[in-house]
Amino acid sequence: MSTQNGILVVAEPKDGKLANVTLESITQARALAVWPVSVVVVAAETAPFVAAAGRYGADRVYVVETPEAAVFRPGPFIDAVAAAAKAAEPALILCAGSPDGRDVAAGCAARLGAGLLVDITGLEAKDGGFVVTHPCFGGSVIVEKQATTTPAVATVRPNVFAREEAPKDAEVVALPADFTPAGLLAKVLDVVCENLGIVSLEEASIIVSGGRGIGSAENFKLVQELAAALGAAVGASRAIVDEGWVPHQYQVGQTGKTVSPQLYIACGISGAIQHAAGMQTSKCIVAINKDPEAAIFNFADFGVVGDLLVIVPALTEAIRRRKAAS
Repeated sequence: MSTQNGILVVAEPKDGKLANVTLESITQARALAVWPVSVVVVAAETAPFVAAAGRYGADRVYVVETPEAAVFRPGPFIDAVAAAAKAAEPALILCAGSPDGRDVAAGCAARLGAGLLVDITGLEAKDGGFVVTHPCFGGSVIVEKQATTTPAVATVRPNVFAREEAPKDAEVVALPADFTPAGLLAKVLDVVCENLGIVSLEEASIIVSGGRGIGSAENFKLVQELAAALGAAVGASRAIVDEGWVPHQYQVGQTGKTVSPQLYIACGISGAIQHAAGMQTSKCIVAINKDPEAAIFNFADFGVVGDLLVIVPALTEAIRRRKAAS
């Protein structure tokens, strides 16, 4: 696979900014050093996203600015990415490993007749091409993959790559919003946000997670209250998701979401390797557990041994008082 024309990153707008996984993809593509990095931005207003792409080191930004992109629909995005791929002729197209990103990636792969590499957690240059890694069987096996087509399309698991700024004056190339009739057939009539106001795990800078040590589904409210006091996202271990105490959307770990916040507070989580794999790149890990031998303490920066049913409410109240006084 030739790497002559480098990598094209499909930007995912999220709450008025580029999603972290997009910035991570740009950073990792740039780290390969010798090939140009392009970004395609599809939005009703592209300027802030273009600026962010340049701030993270994109060499070129293709923009498709259209009211049709005010609300996500896969059709216009696939049309726009296909147009950017025709202009850039990349060897590899990176999409976010999110519901929207996977939708676009599958559509682009079908449109371009390209190989699709899903949920990648590693990317490197090898033998004149690109090799990716992908965890299988709950993370027990890590597989190396390389597409035989050009371009290849891949979805990137959020929070597996570093995110570093490298400001550059990116070349901006405007593309026409020429959408196929089929791409506009779907109409968005309403958008319902079930978890409106809840911080996304993938984007959060602080996460509070609960495990089996919380004792019951009812006690999970202690985790939620601490998270609310900190303005944090809420996470959970696989054990309590499997018990049905919380929905799968909260799960952190190999078979859940990979996170990398500034602060991760683990409440009643033993620290099984499957959970650790999803959060051990957190900048600071605080563990609260009554078992002093719990594995979580082996990689925690700070550990508190004690009853979380006492400690967590006390911590929540202390944070509330501190905020009220400031």
